[in-house]
Amino acid sequence: MKLWKRLTALCLSALVCVTLLTACGRKESTDGRASLSVCVGETPATYDPIYAQRIGDQTILNHLYENLMRLETGENSQTIAVPGAAKSVDMKENSDGTVTYAFRLRGGKWSDGVEVKASDFVYAWQRLADPATGSVYAPLLSIVSGYAEAQASGDMSLLAVSAKSSTTLVVTLTGHYDWFLREVCTSIATMPLRQDVVQRLKQEADAANENLKEDETPRRWWSDPTCLVTNGPYTASAEDENALTLTENTAYGKKLTGPEDLTFRFGDTQTAEVLYDQGVVDAVWPLTEDEMAEQMEADETWQAEPVLETYSVMFNCSRLEDESIRKALSLVIDREQLTAMAGITAQPAEGLVPPGVPEDNADLDFRACGGSLLDNDPESYADRCQDAVD
Repeated sequence: MKLWKRLTALCLSALVCVTLLTACGRKESTDGRASLSVCVGETPATYDPIYAQRIGDQTILNHLYENLMRLETGENSQTIAVPGAAKSVDMKENSDGTVTYAFRLRGGKWSDGVEVKASDFVYAWQRLADPATGSVYAPLLSIVSGYAEAQASGDMSLLAVSAKSSTTLVVTLTGHYDWFLREVCTSIATMPLRQDVVQRLKQEADAANENLKEDETPRRWWSDPTCLVTNGPYTASAEDENALTLTENTAYGKKLTGPEDLTFRFGDTQTAEVLYDQGVVDAVWPLTEDEMAEQMEADETWQAEPVLETYSVMFNCSRLEDESIRKALSLVIDREQLTAMAGITAQPAEGLVPPGVPEDNADLDFRACGGSLLDNDPESYADRCQDAVD
């Protein structure tokens, strides 16, 4: 299983959560505008797309920026990729086995009125692939021709991503990958960025850091989200330590399908529960264990939105060099009990790759195709322990 497959699967649940927000119940503010308030967990760690790993951070960024493609729920509840910043895409298979995609942009604009250009995607993708940035999501672009050479040399011009014109982005892949549009072109990490904006905000942050006091946190180019220039349906209009308010980006160029005012509130699960009970927020993520248990008891068909996480236990013991010892240890581990400790929605591992990671064909699940490699049946646990002794 390649790293990109694990990374992209982690992003998918965040993007699905995003589409849900547009369908949530709305209320009107005092001036008659539709509004929605959502608690998405702790204060964001970053507003830089190539570093955002928390689901809450990614959800906010997906409202601020628009990628080439976006995820939508299609027939049979399948999540599919549809045009976003791109209005069309053409694919051509080359004689050397590579595949070239040409994305034609729809003519959208940034929140400051400047046209969204193909070069904005080139800059963002080169920045992601650059080893100097150290993004864990860089392997998303490992299927792009020239990636290995660009990583080795630090010369990002070797990455086969170019602007044929201001409205046409050309990407050449090392082969045919069915999941490229659905997983890479909808990822938070490959969102477009304006180079001039990032450089200006970096300079302003560096200047502010020159007079930084010892107890102050160093500023980053994204530290004030209200200064960000975005190409998505929203812009950040107000921020404090407890909340971020987004308002409609009037330069977006598409009809807004969500509320005109969207407020993300921050706090732990207890704070979120209080805010919900007081009517301050309309929706809460994540739910507490007790709340999920109540939902399951009230509706046996209820399921939580999946978030892929893997828990592991590491042993520092030289005896584990013996294969028979490792096998015996695997047999006696009670994964059902460990799963109960991890939470009500956790599932015992059936292999190294968890459920929810797509196979090369995006319609198939890797774990479903590979089958269960581990026996977690509680009724056979005693037999497994005896096998370990033998």
